[in-house]
Amino acid sequence: MERKNELQLIKDVLAGDNTAFNILVQKHQKGIHAFVWRKIDDYHFAEELTQDTFLKAYENLSTLKDLSQFTRWLYTIANRICINWIQRKKSEMQSLEEIPQSEIEASSYTYYELEQREREATEHSYQRVKKLLEKLPKSEKTVMTLYYLSEMNTKEIGKFLGVSVNTITSRLQRARKRLQEDHSHQT
Repeated sequence: MERKNELQLIKDVLAGDNTAFNILVQKHQKGIHAFVWRKIDDYHFAEELTQDTFLKAYENLSTLKDLSQFTRWLYTIANRICINWIQRKKSEMQSLEEIPQSEIEASSYTYYELEQREREATEHSYQRVKKLLEKLPKSEKTVMTLYYLSEMNTKEIGKFLGVSVNTITSRLQRARKRLQEDHSHQT
């Protein structure tokens, strides 16, 4: 989708066209989910936080001054939501200390049984990707995540990170080479 088309979609949303917002969600959903998942390290909660990100973006779209910065603004919202979630999790863990251990164990096990079946189907793939990404330096890991999981192009990544397209391209090349070399040594 061209940037011009995205700007028109945003203008349409501001004019009350909900269908246009659905198109924006479809375009950015995978990317935001991958970004959030990497930040909080929980695939299922990342789905919820992704929805929260789009809801907050929809509610506050009229406050966006430069419509061409929509993608960057969307990732900023996602980042804030992740930070808030992480802080809430920390305080929830502290309040758990006041609940009897037997109660925690019983409800944890019930939840575990239900979630385990669903997770096993996808967990192997995600762990493999995560292990591969962990082998990379942070700058390369971020670029690979945004490029492959968020489906952003090098120009968008450059804008988002505030670096040149050449820098993004070289980080992608180095990361790919590193992963190929690592794979060659394992076989």
